Amino acid sequence: MAEIIDGNAVADEIKDEIVVEKKKLADKGITPGIATLLVGDDFGSRMYRGQVEKNCESVGFNYIDKSLPEETTEEEVVNVVKELNEDPKVSGILPLRPFPGHISDSAVINTIRVDKDIDCFHPFNMGRLTLGEPTLAPCTPSACIELMERVGVEFEGAEIVVVGHSNIVGKPVALLALNRNATTSVAHIFTSQAGNLEKHTTGADILIVAAGKAGLITSDLVKEGAVVIDVGINRVKVLDEEGNPVLNDKGKPKTRTVGDVDFDDVKEKAKAITPVPGGVGAVTNMMLLKNALTAAKMQAGLE
Repeated sequence: MAEIIDGNAVADEIKDEIVVEKKKLADKGITPGIATLLVGDDFGSRMYRGQVEKNCESVGFNYIDKSLPEETTEEEVVNVVKELNEDPKVSGILPLRPFPGHISDSAVINTIRVDKDIDCFHPFNMGRLTLGEPTLAPCTPSACIELMERVGVEFEGAEIVVVGHSNIVGKPVALLALNRNATTSVAHIFTSQAGNLEKHTTGADILIVAAGKAGLITSDLVKEGAVVIDVGINRVKVLDEEGNPVLNDKGKPKTRTVGDVDFDDVKEKAKAITPVPGGVGAVTNMMLLKNALTAAKMQAGLE
């Protein structure tokens, strides 16, 4: 039976550390702050915006909400970013995507000051990450690494397979692992479609899964005694014993949140595993605050 890596407990530890560091900065007259940039009314982005605001309040950070109508022009959005770049109350800028179709991601992201780019979207910071130089690292990939480091996982020489090759998680987490001297491979959903996933994953001492497909990884794809980090967040229907959807009191199918890993199956074979929910996601929220803290230090010449 695998050790269940408690992301909520790790997140609480990081939060306590952030509060201590925030008080030290306060003695120097510095308060970190995060500004979110939302254009339009995307439901997921609005929910995340609220979570960021709540997290900032919980540690005493400044929080600035820049929510703009969907019809806002790209030029107007870029000008808002420029204003935030110059705002001393803002140590980190977080663009909430997706943007409306008429607004280019790159136009917005490339405008963000690199020392306020707290989720490492800017090509400059991603380039530094590729070169193994100190930089603000993406929050979810950093959360994966932080979880493993805090439970004593050794990276040097370990065989790590990342399943998923997105710019947000798969590629940067592979780089973070490689920068810690792991032997790193990247597979993805197309590897699975070609029937080649098993030959990669079954050799992994550490398996990081961020493919966006519920139940993709089953025990037959996992090496005995591997550490399994599940980044996936998927909503699936709750089924009864006969495989039929369970309905709520309004007659609609009940759903639950699961990862990309078949947790109940894989936990019998892995050495350690993160649950969903209660794993990577909880730590990701704290890594955003930690990056904002680091950015505040950078801007004050303390980092």
